[in-house]
Amino acid sequence: MSPKRIIRSMTALFAGISFMFIGNGLIVSSAGVILKQQNLDSLTIGAINSFFFIGAMFGTIFAQKIITQIGYIRSFGIFAAIFGSSAILHILSENLIFWAFLRFLIGVCYYSLLIITESWLNEKAKNSVRSRILSFYEVIFYLSFGLGILIFSLNLDKITIFISSAVLILLSSIPLNLIKIKEPLPPKESKISIPKIFDLVPLAIVTSFIAGMLVNGFFSMASLFMLLQGFDAKIASYFMFCAMIGGLVAQMFIGNISDKLGRKFAIIACASVGFITLLIFMISKPQIYFQYLLAFFMGVGIFCLYSLALARANDVLRDKNKAVEVGRGVLFCYSLGSLISPLILGILMQFFNFSGFIWFYLVNLGFLILFALNKPNILNKKYKKNLGMVTIND
Repeated sequence: MSPKRIIRSMTALFAGISFMFIGNGLIVSSAGVILKQQNLDSLTIGAINSFFFIGAMFGTIFAQKIITQIGYIRSFGIFAAIFGSSAILHILSENLIFWAFLRFLIGVCYYSLLIITESWLNEKAKNSVRSRILSFYEVIFYLSFGLGILIFSLNLDKITIFISSAVLILLSSIPLNLIKIKEPLPPKESKISIPKIFDLVPLAIVTSFIAGMLVNGFFSMASLFMLLQGFDAKIASYFMFCAMIGGLVAQMFIGNISDKLGRKFAIIACASVGFITLLIFMISKPQIYFQYLLAFFMGVGIFCLYSLALARANDVLRDKNKAVEVGRGVLFCYSLGSLISPLILGILMQFFNFSGFIWFYLVNLGFLILFALNKPNILNKKYKKNLGMVTIND
């Protein structure tokens, strides 16, 4: 089946996750600014944001049991309902422990929804078109998440932010129940334990872990990075939106490059763009409009890494029944990186101000480039045949 036919067959799923990503973009992009307005320090903000990713780890471990018992569509509805309810409950209290708990619940639900979506996509897509399907999925993510960030730039009060995000998230389950769509068979139940991440290829593991640190470190702390430079919340939202546009543009061509030339090449190319961009950030101390341009290229460099890691892992998958387990493994690594990034960034920005943010990205991107250089490339059979290459085992 061609990529276009696969995408058309899952219109309801893509429509549903669009609402979810808009709502999540609004609540995630506003978190750092709202907490900063309460005069909290960088370390405390990072610690509260990290509870989202503690929840994410729980979601990657336990979501499969729910999917196995009741299927994909009903699981989506349950997690969306809890997700939206957790968002709106923020208006009840400003207690930091309560907020940390709500961030935990949001993390559980959001990452469970990601597992449902990505397992569904991997079940439908063959290796030869997987990156292009995942790239379309990422395009939906960046358009929707970016729209959520733009809504935040309207300077809404925090009650309006939480109510709006909750409504959008709750709307996400309607298309799956309204539009006829054939869901995959529920996956076979496996032992509920920490996913066997080390059964995956090393490059997929490392790339997903670093992608989690970079992408969610950006979502959690980029607004604070701009505030520490003396800019306001509106400028911070524009900065984040420019990065999302960079990720969107990159997704339009990186899938095709990855399918043809291999995931390793694409990973190195993206990481190199990000590394050079952050190096310019460090050296030039740019003005705001130049920062917008650099944010665009930063998005090109970091926002494709997770989908490339997922494609790399699924390239070696022989048993389709293990698609959910593979998705959980990659997502677990991603969420583990996401968990520690706000804490590390909080410490670095507490002691080195906004420069700590830049150093964090330079070190991680540089390490990923060096690690990937020593790993074999895996090409799809069609392109191996065209290039006269033999099979490479990872």
